[in-house]
This record gives sequence, structure tokens and C-alpha cells, in this order.
Amino acid sequence: MSERMMTRISWLCIANCLLLTAGSLVLIGCQTNLSYEPETRVESTSLAGHPGTRIRDLSDSMLADHQQRDGFVLLSEGLDALVARVALIDAADVSLDLQYYIFANDTAGQIILAKTLSAADRGVRVRLLVDDLGTPVSQPWVTQLAQHPNIEIRIFNPVAARSGISRIFQQMTEFSRANHRMHNKLLVADGMMAVTGGRNIADAYFSNDEILFQDIDIVCVGPVVKQAADSFDTYWNHVASVPVDFILPLEGARSSLSDLRAYSDNLLESVGQSDYGEALKETSLVRRVQSGELSFDWGRAQLYADPPDKATRHKEVDRSQYLVTQLKQVLERSEDRLEISSAYFVPGKQGVAFLTGLEEKGVEVSVLTNALSSTDVAIVHSGYSKYREPLLEGGVELWELRTPEDRQTPQKWLSSDSQPSLHAKAFVIDDDRVVIGSVNLDGRSTIQNTEIAVYIESPALNAELAATFAEWTRPELAWKVVLDEENGLQWRATDDQDNLIVLSDDPGSSGWQRFKIWLLSWLPIEKQI
Repeated sequence: MSERMMTRISWLCIANCLLLTAGSLVLIGCQTNLSYEPETRVESTSLAGHPGTRIRDLSDSMLADHQQRDGFVLLSEGLDALVARVALIDAADVSLDLQYYIFANDTAGQIILAKTLSAADRGVRVRLLVDDLGTPVSQPWVTQLAQHPNIEIRIFNPVAARSGISRIFQQMTEFSRANHRMHNKLLVADGMMAVTGGRNIADAYFSNDEILFQDIDIVCVGPVVKQAADSFDTYWNHVASVPVDFILPLEGARSSLSDLRAYSDNLLESVGQSDYGEALKETSLVRRVQSGELSFDWGRAQLYADPPDKATRHKEVDRSQYLVTQLKQVLERSEDRLEISSAYFVPGKQGVAFLTGLEEKGVEVSVLTNALSSTDVAIVHSGYSKYREPLLEGGVELWELRTPEDRQTPQKWLSSDSQPSLHAKAFVIDDDRVVIGSVNLDGRSTIQNTEIAVYIESPALNAELAATFAEWTRPELAWKVVLDEENGLQWRATDDQDNLIVLSDDPGSSGWQRFKIWLLSWLPIEKQI
């Protein structure tokens, strides 16, 4: 199940029950059967590699010719994104910091865990921070990993119960707090290189699932990595980041680190002949950079991140501190072009006014989001659908991702039976700037969840991301939504013979599906989706 399907369905169900429930059994800020005292935790900060360590030496050699600038590698292919993470983990000599909304116990998740365990075994300090809703911490690997002296695991904004009715009850009774989740995605290696963007750790994000997410990540080196490491530290040391041993009993675990090591070795051997295994056979970071296989674009960057208090004390946090406020300031400086990829796009009246206002200033605004047939959460589409007409009337170009049933030309990295879905959160600004991160243009990202993004000034990276947007919006791969002569919605694309296809209803949908979307669009839940 995808992140938004899990979040939105869970919270909408909980919200319906909330008015019938009273009391509170949550972990933070309330009485529980566990004694959690944040001041007893040991605070820690990022550890940077020293001269002689691999990532430090590689970083120093690259930055020698690019003083005070940052280097970037765009990751638009799923396997490349997995390989980049593994390469950083394999090269780490001092520290690994991982922060994710979803960390699944599937093939991709187990590969990352196996590599992380190997790093810890060679002396690397590992800090793993996961969200309590996105990654329900009850899996056996958690108790196994947490036994390692070099690994510490913390859970963001958790409730005490791990499963069943008691967990649902606790989430309901503290809905105003538990509704706010940590949606950040970040990996920092030796405090010198980082990966951030839209991908969680799960098969669907790395081209190995029935649903394959089109997504964007970025590898970073340079001063911006210190900003990323500081952001991780802020979350790690926040009161809402609870050590796993306050939540799960680690003593008497039925399996040991030795069991996990044996399982990890068998896993890596078993995937050896798969696409994953082939991609992971040669992941030497140093060799890939020196050979030019991993080529960096250069520019200047600024990392933006919501304060963790947005999740736990949101009424006390001024909106000026929200990432979306900083993002708006960046986007409103657009002069010629703004291309937006947003998996979940519910702009609201203010968003429509903002984007159409840019059009009035002469900015060509284009948006790529999911179609009804490609979205993983139909209720999100209900929030988006009612804004299509006013956006189009205001001059904004709209594109919706096509599914294999609607096209004859599959993308090269998709298997024939895979269902594509847009998950990227990226912005192309004019011809010299981009923003890449975890933030969608919807109420859940802007108001409810914490997010992270990197603003980058780089003409080369801008051109590369613009080319990706152009590829994703080709008529073979995306529907262009327009208004017909009677101001009705129309979807246009081409078939494999380059013949024009014109539809007057949401592609790949039934009348019953469209009726349900219409009904859902009347619900007053826009800030939740």
C-alpha cells in the first residue's frame, strides 16, 4: 500500500470515529503504561568523515574545483535511486543517518537494511528515524537491529500500542496530534553526501512492484549536506522522536543479530540474478564518480524543512516557518516558466489564484499530476478534479499520467504488467532553478505533515529536470487536459501510430467511478487530503 493511501484512509476512518471517542492513551504528552521521559535520552549530532575516509576524500576532491558550490545527481530511474543509496551506505566509514516515512519490510527495504547492518558491523554509527504511521514498528527486524551497539532507532510521533483496536483507539483519541506525520525522506552518509527527494524505502519506489512510482531524488555533495545533517539532528533530538525501546520490548527477542546477519547474507545472494542484483553488483561510489558514470551538476542550494513542532505543536508554530511558505517565495519569483510535478495536487482556491496569477504575469505554468486511472487514492482525485476548470480558464496547462490500459508505448523501465503512478514532487523554474523534495501541493503536505525540499540554482540541473518533465508529458505517456469549445473538459493524447485520441470523460474510468468522485468532492476534507 502506498504512503498516501495508508495515511488518508487511516485518518479519514479515524476522523469519522473521533466524535464518538473520549480519553487519551497516547505515548507523548499523556499518561500511558510506559514511562517516557525525553530528558533521559542521549542527544547526538551528525558525525562527519575525517581525511582518509572514502566519502570525505571523494567529496574533498570534487569540491576542490567548485568552492562553496554544491554538486548534484538527478535520480529519475528507480534502480538508479536504489543503487545510489546502496553506494553511499557501502562507502560510509563513520556515520549513516536515515529518515523516512515508509521503510518497508520488502525486498528493497531488506536490501537497504542488510547493507546498513554491514556498515554497522564495520563500525559505522547508524541512526534510523521512521514515522510511526508510515512504518508501523512491529516488524521482527526492528528488535533485531536495535540490539546492535552501533544502531539506534527512533520512532517519530508514536502511540504506545503497536497493533489492533488499542492502536486505532489511541490514534483516534489524540487525532489532533497523531494526524500530523513526518513525511521527510533523507539519507546522509558520513555527513558529507546525502540523498533526498520523493522516494520512500519500498519496492514500489525502486521499480520492483505491481505499482511503480515515477519519482525524483537528488544526490547532494557540498555545503547543502551540512544543512541536511542539521535538519536530521533537529528531528532526531526532538521530543517526538522516541527511542524504540520505549515502544517495543527488546529483551527476550525471539531472534538475534546473528539470525538477521544470516538472513541478510541469504537475501543478497538470492537476489543476485535479479534486476536488483545485477544493478547492485558494482556500486563502488568512488569508481562510479571517477569513471564518469556518476556525473555531477554544480550550483548553489538551500535546504528547506518544516520544523518538527509542526507535527506536535502545530498551533504554536508560525506559518512563516512552514516549508510551503518558503516554497511560495521561491515560486513567485518565476519569470518565464514553472513546471510542476505533484503526485497529489489539490491546490485549493488560494493555489489556483497563485498559479493563475503567475500566468497573468507572463509565466507559462504547467502541472503534471495523476489521472483518475493512475492515482492510488481516489479521494485525492476528488479534491483535485474541481479545480481543473478554473486552472485551465486561467491559462495553466494540465497533464495527467496515462496508464498502460490507455497507451500502447510502455516506459522503458516498466514491466509489461506494472501499473505506473506519479509520485514525484519537483519544480522547474525558468531556465536556471529547481526544487526537489517530498512536498506535494495539497493540504496534507502543506498543513498536516512535515516535509523536506532542496532549492537549487543550476542551469544544467534545470535542463535535465525539464527534459524529464518533457518526457513524462509526451502524448504517449500523459493526457493533456483542455477545455473544449463549450468549456467542457477534454483529454487529448496519441496512440502508437501518432493518431490523436480525444476523450470527454476521465480516461480509463466508469460512470460509477466518476459519480463517486463527484460525491467525494463535496466532503469538507480538503485539508486532510
